[in-house]
Amino acid sequence: MKRRIHQGVAFFIAVMVFMCVTGVDVGSQEKTPPVKGKTVNINKASEDELVKSVPLISPELARKIVKYRKENGNFQTLEELLQVDGFDRNLLRRIKPFLLLEGIGGKDCTC
Repeated sequence: MKRRIHQGVAFFIAVMVFMCVTGVDVGSQEKTPPVKGKTVNINKASEDELVKSVPLISPELARKIVKYRKENGNFQTLEELLQVDGFDRNLLRRIKPFLLLEGIGGKDCTC
C-alpha cells in the first residue's frame, strides 16, 4: 500500500516537473484563439509592415520595435523582443509564428 502511494506521488512530481520544463501552463485551461497574419523579417520590417502583417502589433508597438532595432542593432533572438516596452511572453508566444530572424550574421549569413 505504501509503495503504491509513493509511486503515485513520484508520478505526480514527475508530471509537474515535465509540465514546468516544457512550459505547460498548469493553472489555465483556456485556449488562446489562433491568430492569422503574414510572416515578416523582424530585422527588416517597417512599422507599417509590422502592423499590417503581424497580428496583435499596434502602431505604437511597431514604432517601439523599429526604434529599439535602430538604437540597438538587429535582433539576435526573437526573445530579445521582450526588451521592447510593451512586449511580454504571452504576446511573443502568440506572434512568434509570424516572425523571421534574418540578417544577423552579415551579408553571408544564411540564417
